[in-house]
Formats: sequence, C-alpha cells, structure tokens
Amino acid sequence: MNAQAKVALVTGGARGIGDAIVQGLQGAGSKVFSLDRSAPEHPRDGVAYLEADVSDPVSVAQAFRAIDAAGTGIDTVVHNAGIQRSGLCGQMSFEDWSKVLGTHLNGMFLCATHAIPRMIAQGRGGAIIGIASTAAFVGLPGRGPYTAAKAGIVGLARCLAVETAPHRIRVNAVAPGFTRTAIIEDAVANGSLREDWMLERVPLGRLAEPLEIANAVKYLASDDASYVTGQTLVVDGGWSTQGMHHSPAWLQQAAA
Repeated sequence: MNAQAKVALVTGGARGIGDAIVQGLQGAGSKVFSLDRSAPEHPRDGVAYLEADVSDPVSVAQAFRAIDAAGTGIDTVVHNAGIQRSGLCGQMSFEDWSKVLGTHLNGMFLCATHAIPRMIAQGRGGAIIGIASTAAFVGLPGRGPYTAAKAGIVGLARCLAVETAPHRIRVNAVAPGFTRTAIIEDAVANGSLREDWMLERVPLGRLAEPLEIANAVKYLASDDASYVTGQTLVVDGGWSTQGMHHSPAWLQQAAA
C-alpha cells in the first residue's frame, strides 16, 4: 500500500504549507483530517477539518477522539502547525517563547503521543513527519524560540524513529527553506525579512512554492520511502549548503 488509500492527519492544514500538504496527500488518494485553530478560507472537498490547538493536551485528545469516531484509523501524521514570535533573548517574554515551543515542539509530541499507540494497535505501521526548518541548523538572530523548536523537532524525530521502528512506524522530518507563505510575506511587509536578502543566498535563485514542500512530505509518507526513518529531508534550494554568498565576478561569468 502506497500513500494511496491511507488516512492522514495534517496539523496547521488550513493554509500555507499545511494546505499544500493536505492537497498533496489527498491527491495521492489519502483520506485527510486537518487540525487547525481556525477554519480554512478555501476548504477542500472531502477533507475533514477539525478545530484544535496542538499546544493544548485536552484539545489534541478531543481531536483524536473525533478521528476514532470516524472509524478510519490513522496511517500518517504530519505535524506542520507553527507560529512565529521575533525578538532578542533578554527582551523576548517567556510567554512568547512558550507559545512558539508549545505549538511547534509540544504539538509534535502531543500528536505523536496519541498517534503512536493507535498505529501500534492497528498493526499496519505508519509514518510521522515533523515539519522542521533550515533554522534548525543555523543561527537566526531574533528567532530563538523558533530555531530551538525546529531543532527539537529534528531531534524528536530521530528519537521516535528508533522507538517505533519495531512497529514499522517511520518517523522523519522535512526542513523547508524560505517558502512563499503568508508568514514570509508578513515578515517582508514588516521589515524583519527582505526578499533580496533571501534570494541572494539561494543557489536556485528563488523561494520555494508550498507544493514543493508538500511533495517531499508526500514522498516520506509513501511506501517509496519504506526504508527511510530518522532522517531530515532539507528542501531549501541549496540555501544551507552554500558557503560563499557573494561569488567572485569570474565565477558569475562562468555561470552565465
């Protein structure tokens, strides 16, 4: 059985990368549940949208009970829900720090806590995918809780992969680079990011589209990745591997 005919849960599935993941998994034939704090602006036919706050244990438990009531079981969990708070350490409030960690990292833990026993009981394996970020591997000033949470997702995925391997449950992460989403557009609008600064560091010379991140998730959710677990797939156009951000003129000419 491939990604087709499976049941998937996507957190933060109402918009942006999450909506693209919902679209990609549904297009592959999966029945999809979306968990989000708000309703989608443009709901997709056939998707079950559940309102839930992934940082709240009670809310997550209620969402999984709703999935139980549908009688479909669960094969794939994609933890994509995330928020952003910017500020320097020493100036950022503990409340903002906690909100970011709660949504990204605690959210993945809570969803895995409910999904893993269900997958084990079903006896058909499963796939859990955390949406990390290239921020997990570099220092982004002003985004301490975000980088810490994303690094935590990478570490948690590795740990869960080892714990659940005997049950044929695979756990991986996807680390997107700069992607054209509402969060990025808002950051450009408020001046905390500049598009020209982002583009000059990307060897492929552009931002990712949400569906390109969704394609990586779709691969890891499918049986094409049946021997892949504990890994982080970086999808960033080469951003994290480029060591020379301003290449000399002779190299630019050669490339041209």
